[in-house]
Amino acid sequence: MEDRRASPRQQAHVSAALETAQGRSTIAITRDISTRGLLLLTRAALEVGEVVKLTVALGDGPGTLTGKVVRIEDLEGHELWRSKAAITVDDGDPVLARLHAALPEPGK
Repeated sequence: MEDRRASPRQQAHVSAALETAQGRSTIAITRDISTRGLLLLTRAALEVGEVVKLTVALGDGPGTLTGKVVRIEDLEGHELWRSKAAITVDDGDPVLARLHAALPEPGK
């Protein structure tokens, strides 16, 4: 199967605090990231098009990025997480770049 993504993804399991557009806060964990966004697991009931803030702990301190939900997949029967959400982030977001830099190189 051919991968048609515009940006390759790198596996990344990073815990984060997620804040919804309504100001609700919850936890999330990233599954993977690319130069354009990330895929995360969350308990929040998000909607496609919603803008969210994600705060991650990085080696040199916390970083907050803002992104837009582009896809949601419900995770029925999962004990902790309710949904998997794809979040797109503005090109050149410095926090996303810092997150990439903090991850080990693929295959290492």
